[in-house]
Amino acid sequence: METTNNVSDTADRVQSAQSELNVPPDFTAPITPISEFVTHPDFPECVLGQHLDIGGYTGVAIAVVKQSIKVKSAEGLVRSFKSYGLQRIYGPPPEHIPVMESPPAAPGAPTPTPEPVKAAPPREVIEEPNFDQPIVPIVVALAVPNFPQGALGQHLEIGGYTGVVVEIIQQSLKVRSRQGTSRNYNINLLRKIYGTTSKAGS
Repeated sequence: METTNNVSDTADRVQSAQSELNVPPDFTAPITPISEFVTHPDFPECVLGQHLDIGGYTGVAIAVVKQSIKVKSAEGLVRSFKSYGLQRIYGPPPEHIPVMESPPAAPGAPTPTPEPVKAAPPREVIEEPNFDQPIVPIVVALAVPNFPQGALGQHLEIGGYTGVVVEIIQQSLKVRSRQGTSRNYNINLLRKIYGTTSKAGS
């Protein structure tokens, strides 16, 4: 039994000597980023005794215990870093795989041409509204055949709010008052409210 214990103790000491630095740390050695070692096949054992820079923390690797690296700074502080975490953070990024990848074309099939990206239509904005022009009620503007395009730049009155139509955004009128405030009015809603009223009053 004693012989067995002695053999076990000797094996433990050998393993400890292999994973711990048995010389004083050399803080004068060149500092090497941890990223230079994480791709080595013998990582993390290969960093033992190296003067490392790990995310701004510098020190000498004094021990590798299982999957943890102990790094001692010149000030005497010892920090432990998980080797798999270092590989994930400082290792090379995975190969880029295109998000949209077309299947290989059949032999003899014509090469598909990519569809051109549709450019957004240019915005037409009235930068300097004319508030001195006559005010047009919305019911009158709605009766114009080219509404809403014909309302651009007009001085309108909509439910007591007056302002110039400075832009037509999809299905809305952007109306700016003389005071500088702006309101958006849905074109379809304007037709439902004021178009019906106009017909009833005629």
